[in-house]
Amino acid sequence: MGADGAATLGTIYGQPTVLQPVKKLQNISGKLMLGVSGPVGVGQRIVGLVGQMWDEHKFSNVQSFQAMQVIRDKLGPILTQEIRYATEAAKLIGPQAAQSASLTTTVLAVPIAGQAHLYSVGCTGETEECSADIPFVAIGSGQNLADPFLAFLRTVFWKNNRVPNTGDGVFAAFWALKHAIRRNTGGVADPVQIMKLEKDRHNNFLVKELEHGELEEMEEAVKAAEEHLSQFDFKKQVAGSPPPVAPPPTTAA
Repeated sequence: MGADGAATLGTIYGQPTVLQPVKKLQNISGKLMLGVSGPVGVGQRIVGLVGQMWDEHKFSNVQSFQAMQVIRDKLGPILTQEIRYATEAAKLIGPQAAQSASLTTTVLAVPIAGQAHLYSVGCTGETEECSADIPFVAIGSGQNLADPFLAFLRTVFWKNNRVPNTGDGVFAAFWALKHAIRRNTGGVADPVQIMKLEKDRHNNFLVKELEHGELEEMEEAVKAAEEHLSQFDFKKQVAGSPPPVAPPPTTAA
């Protein structure tokens, strides 16, 4: 799971004022990782509620579809309440400002029955799970850039619906974030934050945040991949010359 490092502050009328550096990904009890786009206050409540669900063992002894219902039941009421408030606020400050102060989306990685699961939660609490058919999800203002780029990486590196491993996922998340940061029109910025959920030597899932040195390795891997692509010669390819063999992406697993 990855996120950029910019929070946009604004007025009550929806006008942005400044960008502030922030860590958007949350580590909950060392076992779950969570990212929220949208109003900061709503996101803080979501983090608290998900932590409460974990402390109350709501994700224990359930199957994935049951966990999805638990998430829906817990988050749905507060999210739909925010929409009702926004409907009234729109009469005073306009619909765009009201929406920006109420609508939020969430991604949540949590171990269920000994397996890591990734869920996305929409603005009314509807919950979807990533799968081999849809192995990635993007949220927030950079989604329009990240979604097609991640789809491109999937086409190149994960053919025939191959599921990416942790190293592949880290590399793809980092590269997609750097692409969004470079090409966005505002609201997405460095520094990049990456977390991963993986098993330790005792077979227990733990959240680990990549450190500065590991992020620098990802930066070098992206530069190497882009340099390799820049050497592709379309004319030689059309003429029948064998294409260069692309090395696998360098990742820090």
